[in-house]
Amino acid sequence: VDVDANSFTSEELKKALAKMKASEKAERKVSFLFLKQCTVRKKFRPIEQLKEEFEKLNMKMETDYEIMVKLISKFNSSASTLDEKVAALYDLEYYVHQV
Repeated sequence: VDVDANSFTSEELKKALAKMKASEKAERKVSFLFLKQCTVRKKFRPIEQLKEEFEKLNMKMETDYEIMVKLISKFNSSASTLDEKVAALYDLEYYVHQV
């Protein structure tokens, strides 16, 4: 749009109005996503904070991945008995099924 001119054509005004509406919609969408993100953050705590709180209670919170790594190492260990290996496989099947 030529801003130095004293008058604008109707086409220039229509284009400018369309750009304003599009930018307003984009701003509303961004603000909505920001508000949604803020409400989610208020509702849930980060995993690092939860781990710290559990450590204070002398409880170690393990992820499924960490548990599966332990089960695989137990299965591959030569010191494990046959019953321990079978139990590790059953437990590993449960975790793999979730994934």
